[in-house]
Amino acid sequence: MSRKNLKNLLIIFFWMSIDFWGENNFSVSALTEFERSLTRLARGPLQDAIESGGADYNKENCTWRRGDDKDACPDPDVHVYLYTPGNESKRKLMEKFKGDWLQMNYQPTLENIILIHGYAGGDDILPMSILRDAYLRNGSYNVFVVDWGALSAAPCYPAAISNLQPVARCLAQTLTTLRHLGLPILRTTCVGHSLGAHLCGMMANFLLFRMHKIIGLDPARPLVHPRLVNRLDSGDADFVEVIHTNAGYYGEIGRVGHVDFCVNGGKVQPFCQKDPNEQLCSHVWVVCYMAESIFGNSKNMTAEPCSRRCPAGPRINSRPGERLLMGQHTPVGSWGSFCLQRTNPPFCPAFNPDGVGDQRCCLSRGLLTFPEKLFFYLENLICSVMCNEPNE
Repeated sequence: MSRKNLKNLLIIFFWMSIDFWGENNFSVSALTEFERSLTRLARGPLQDAIESGGADYNKENCTWRRGDDKDACPDPDVHVYLYTPGNESKRKLMEKFKGDWLQMNYQPTLENIILIHGYAGGDDILPMSILRDAYLRNGSYNVFVVDWGALSAAPCYPAAISNLQPVARCLAQTLTTLRHLGLPILRTTCVGHSLGAHLCGMMANFLLFRMHKIIGLDPARPLVHPRLVNRLDSGDADFVEVIHTNAGYYGEIGRVGHVDFCVNGGKVQPFCQKDPNEQLCSHVWVVCYMAESIFGNSKNMTAEPCSRRCPAGPRINSRPGERLLMGQHTPVGSWGSFCLQRTNPPFCPAFNPDGVGDQRCCLSRGLLTFPEKLFFYLENLICSVMCNEPNE
């Protein structure tokens, strides 16, 4: 089966499934946009994971949840783990919390981070494990890691999209319980990558209180309709910050939050241009920008005001105004669009004077970087079900 035939079969599959998508809050226009994206965009491993549905994709082989099932929580495939600084072990949140649950290992004086991965992710899977480790190494944060990997596994991207609403409902119930046990919402930030960014926002639809802060890392674009409520926007929290590194391809292209940062134009990162898939590399490397921001390196993370949307090229349209720190320490209440120019890979120890960083964020011939590992993971996953040619 050729890649071209895979694409054509996938398009046919989606149009034959319009009735199903309509029941799950999807529109014909969203499917049309997805068809166009398959036609005009160069393919990469993540795109291959989506397209693999054309040949071997079977709705019955994916895990689906009904978005209107209010009794589906807790979900056996949605897990939350607590990590605290200095504690090597993780603690899985149980279905029923005891009143003193947060007193065990949880450090009440620290800030709280809720980390949510995207498509084909998991609790201990790159790239989000880099961000988890960075927060813990900093020592100032309790980290709650959400694992919904069974509901977002490759090659079931359509199922992952469909599962966003029920997962958000269950996470909202968990956050409500933690709040009742003493978790301070004003000191809690939800940080999500790709589809995980939309989950941070969608939780707000099921909460009776307002979330304080959300940081969306290159929120996913494919099949996410801009006019649906099932996506991240500035109304989902007191403060919503968004960092764009692959806008218009795997990531959202327009303004999403109260403040939006476009890194190197927001579309393709310069150090990814020689990568086997510069688009996917750019999409996942946002995690390393965020990781570096945790350590307060204002010199490398200060952006200048620019145009409303991420620019089409590397040149930015600067605007007058004060520069703004990007990432974890962006002041709440900031507003507008900002552009940051960087040439070297972020959070790579070789490019930081103090040596702070993670080797997985470097471009090294001797070591596999985390995008390369992600590429190999997706390729092996796809080929395990669809490849019939020997390795070259």
